[in-house]
Amino acid sequence: MDEYTSPLTLYEARHLLRRTSFGAKPGEAEALAGRTAAEIVDVILAAATSAPLPKTPTWANDLIPPRSASSEVRAAFAQNNTAWRVELTVDWIQQMAKNRFRERLTLFWHDHFVTSYVDYLYSAWGYRYLNTLRTNAFGNFKDFVRLIGLDAAMLIYLDGNINNGNAPNENYARELMELFTMGPLNRDGIPNYTESDVQEIAKALSGWGLATLENWDVHFSYAAFDDGNKTFFGRTGEFGYDDVIDILFDERAEQIAYFMAKKLVTEFVYRDPNPALISAVSAALLSSNFEIKPALRVLLVSSAFFDSTVISAREKSPADLCIGHYVEMDIVPNDEQAEFVRRAIIPLDQTLLNPPNVAGWPGHRNWITTSTLAARWSTSDLIVRRYSEPDQILAFAESMTPTGSTSPAIDLALALAGHVLAVPLEWVEVAEIEEPFEGDLLNRPLPDWFLNGPAYQRNLVKIFLNGLPWYEWDLSIGGAADRIVQYLIRLSQFPEYQLM
Repeated sequence: MDEYTSPLTLYEARHLLRRTSFGAKPGEAEALAGRTAAEIVDVILAAATSAPLPKTPTWANDLIPPRSASSEVRAAFAQNNTAWRVELTVDWIQQMAKNRFRERLTLFWHDHFVTSYVDYLYSAWGYRYLNTLRTNAFGNFKDFVRLIGLDAAMLIYLDGNINNGNAPNENYARELMELFTMGPLNRDGIPNYTESDVQEIAKALSGWGLATLENWDVHFSYAAFDDGNKTFFGRTGEFGYDDVIDILFDERAEQIAYFMAKKLVTEFVYRDPNPALISAVSAALLSSNFEIKPALRVLLVSSAFFDSTVISAREKSPADLCIGHYVEMDIVPNDEQAEFVRRAIIPLDQTLLNPPNVAGWPGHRNWITTSTLAARWSTSDLIVRRYSEPDQILAFAESMTPTGSTSPAIDLALALAGHVLAVPLEWVEVAEIEEPFEGDLLNRPLPDWFLNGPAYQRNLVKIFLNGLPWYEWDLSIGGAADRIVQYLIRLSQFPEYQLM
């Protein structure tokens, strides 16, 4: 797969930021345009991998009250545990707006190595699970697989904690291969494993459990481990957990690389993945011994990533939609704003830390239905109208108005539309507004370039002005923030706003 070597256009720079960073801040894409994809991706990757990790919450080590504790103490812990889960999710949403690519990738891994707080229940385990995803997001995939299987949230979710050598539980062994590493079939349709492999690997994974009254850690019990011989992938031995991971990556390296390459390409490029790009990303995983960062770089600098049929061809997830609003306005959500996002995306079919099943969210076109589209419009309306402060709206508009503009109403209206809509403005179907511009156009004529330009520009500006003479617009006039809010809401209702 060839590298895309042409300097990025503004449109292409916005595409890169939408796919990796929930969108572009004001002026961000403009600063990147003219540079190559390789230059920009290296900067994005360096920033994502060097960003400081969030502080460990104070409650992360608070243990479950002992059985001897009073009912009041136990009830208080249960109530706090619910509040801590909300706090954890709110903080994650804020992290998404701050450390954007790292958290965008963390969200991908959450959808890959799925667990649900409904099963593991305790927020301390939710924090540890999220921290495992975040700290390994750009690291080594083999190490990641080794760690995630011994994460308490995963042990509980897929019954690893009840996988006893005397009665092996096959859930994690099956999903380890089917969903987490290589899938049931290779690229030629040949099975990657057998039922016997699942059964034997389950035995080798036995013995791990939890001691929740003592600490939040995972423990190994030799008494619960099957110490006999197991045979899988043509090997026989008294294998344990680490052996499974080593043998899996030794014997099925090509299948794992292909499966994960396809999943990364599907996530960050297009739902119908480019075969040549899959091969290139797979080769990068193999040549680097499964380092994730080099594989991502190959993907993000490829010509396939910048293909015209790929740009603006993905549907935003609810998280992409809501976080994108704040990123576009250069706002890191405060607690109230982030809590609204946490609640708002639930009826849009995305509950953070609680995907619907082990396969994760269906995604792509499934995000937008006749029932969710109206809810998405309503959510965008509330984010801009109620959960953004007037001074934040005005600061955003000021940053989007060219310095020294002689026609700020026109420049701002077009700049905002170009900033938030995922396709070139000439592609957007803007309804014709027959009413003329208001005001004294004889003495204060509109610019010739604007009058003689495309109709969509005039119609967008009319939507923004909403009857106000163009020359009266200024950020200091009464109701300026409300006018910007109304315009942003209208832009969010264009079909193109749902794309990325």
